[in-house]
Amino acid sequence: MFSMQTVRSPSSKTRCRKALDRLVEAGLRRTDFRRKLFALLVESEPYALSVEEIRNHPLAERPDAVTVYRNVEALMRIGLLDCVTDEKGRSRYRLNETQGPQLKIACRDCHATLVHSSPMLPELESVARALGYTGLNSRWEITGYCEDCAEKRS
Repeated sequence: MFSMQTVRSPSSKTRCRKALDRLVEAGLRRTDFRRKLFALLVESEPYALSVEEIRNHPLAERPDAVTVYRNVEALMRIGLLDCVTDEKGRSRYRLNETQGPQLKIACRDCHATLVHSSPMLPELESVARALGYTGLNSRWEITGYCEDCAEKRS
């Protein structure tokens, strides 16, 4: 399905540290599980992971489902995790390191997920502003087949 590196590069450590800093800024605690979750999500990129994949990964050390679901919900609420729904309707999660409007592009087969900041997204948000909406946060999602999966399908 996908391969993961077992050694974190300095940039991975920096990214995890920044995620933990955002966590504290949002008023949540740094826990051992959250550290492991951030490391797992960074190392699994560009793939978004399901709760089952998170639970079964050795780096996560087999947490119970309640721990995973509670953390995923809390981290999504503060914008640290993105959720992508796969073709089977399962939620898959990835670390969100950007703020503001973003376009997610996800592969239906391998679940590789990329984030792209498009200059058109702020323009689209202006429609909502014109209608009187405030506190906007938009994430747009496009699904399809990445180059490798499209090649395998043909």
